[in-house]
Amino acid sequence: MPSKKQMQARRATLRPHPMRDQIVDVMRTYGKPISPTQLSRIMGGTLGSVAYHVRTLAAAGVVQLAEEGRVRGAVEHYYALSADELEGTLTDTVGKLLSLCGALTVPNPDGGYPIPVRLDGRARDDMNKVIDKLRPEVRAIASASTARTGKKG
Repeated sequence: MPSKKQMQARRATLRPHPMRDQIVDVMRTYGKPISPTQLSRIMGGTLGSVAYHVRTLAAAGVVQLAEEGRVRGAVEHYYALSADELEGTLTDTVGKLLSLCGALTVPNPDGGYPIPVRLDGRARDDMNKVIDKLRPEVRAIASASTARTGKKG
């Protein structure tokens, strides 16, 4: 079992990936242990790909093995978000917001190449407030769309 320091180092090198973001989101929404098989059904990905990303998240300490169960003679593993991940986020939501809004760079006042955005603490706090205000509306739109399309998990 890797030490907490080793897991933190591994987490720091974990590159963003849309499937890992979706796995963490599903686990956070579901709120109880879930298997890669169940995740693949929910997400529509292949079991092999989902299992690979779950193992990657486990190696980084983002998720942990919560329980094992027998399914048709095989052992199925159920994972849950680690305690510290329940509060935090795997990805930088502020960075994602900047990317979605096309604001990773700002125009150069001298007319040269664009300048990469560097946020100070106050700007990061302001961005997080925007995300917190937007989150319920985005979830409501997503829920309404899911209800309209009849997609049940």
